[in-house]
Amino acid sequence: MAERQPSKLHVAGSNPVSRSTAIADASLRLRRAIERNIPERADLRAAAAELSAAYRSGARPPALREPAIVAAYAAARMPATFAAAARACAAAADRVPGFAPATLLDVGGGTGAVGWAARAIWPSIESIEVTDHEPATLDLGRRLAGTSGDAVLAAVAWRTAVAAASARHRRADLVTAGYFLGELAAADRPDVVDALWAATRGLLVLVEPGSRAGFGRILAARERLLAAGARVVAPCPGPEPCPVADARSAWCHFLARLDRSPLHRRAKSGARSWEDEPFSYVAVARPALVADPRPRVVLGRPRHHPGRVELRICADGRIERTIVSRRDGPVWRAARNLEWGDAVLDLRLPDDLGSGAD
Repeated sequence: MAERQPSKLHVAGSNPVSRSTAIADASLRLRRAIERNIPERADLRAAAAELSAAYRSGARPPALREPAIVAAYAAARMPATFAAAARACAAAADRVPGFAPATLLDVGGGTGAVGWAARAIWPSIESIEVTDHEPATLDLGRRLAGTSGDAVLAAVAWRTAVAAASARHRRADLVTAGYFLGELAAADRPDVVDALWAATRGLLVLVEPGSRAGFGRILAARERLLAAGARVVAPCPGPEPCPVADARSAWCHFLARLDRSPLHRRAKSGARSWEDEPFSYVAVARPALVADPRPRVVLGRPRHHPGRVELRICADGRIERTIVSRRDGPVWRAARNLEWGDAVLDLRLPDDLGSGAD
């Protein structure tokens, strides 16, 4: 495999500084809302451990019916769901920079974490509808949003509905479903994906845990949406088969880093002030929203060595290994700042080098 020496490299991101500020502000407001609305409970840690174990293993999480489970979800899982959804939505927004949704439908939204994230990414959102089959989660979500300090979040329409029925006969510019497909029976998922796409006027974002099972659900949804005419915009744009789909020891996922509040740490019995949330996702759009060129996406953490950076990049249905060295000047400086999941808009290589594809 020849080393590929790029002559151009540009990182995607329309306004990463202002977007990071918006995400950080929303994250802080969510943290404060949770601390105000979640009382300390003796059974909080046990319930949080049960939820976390289910997400890590790929098993269906317990139903959010009991007050202890709902409180544990908000304390231990809602911040992580927000962080993952914010990264997924930010990547999608970078790929369709002209998209300014006014309406959001969040299906299976529970306590509303994805709505908080989408609102931070797209301030154009004027109305939000969150549906879920568990009234207890909607009740807590309503209380949290009511103390958000955001008029749009405070006015969210919270509706009890089940699975595909929550998307049928509804239409929104932006449709989201975060950590929801895994709650469904496998036989029900195709109909739900179809209903989500039918409800989408512009963009659909699906997020699942970054486990092998979570990626499998995302991959199945991606294939079904492509067959229905959707255009994939993130993480790896294009209709090509996923190069990770048949890997035995790997699956496509990304990391979202989040700060833990004192309540979060107590709920998870954790000592660190932060955690990394692994997640898998796909964002698809109506064809009219999508324009080329398609970016390539960094898979895994870039490997930094003295004077060079080694990258694994998903591009056009294959994985490329690219070496960028200090002698590449501005390209090397850009490569040093790349992170897992970043999009590379332009990576031009001399024609006489090998492909370097896995």
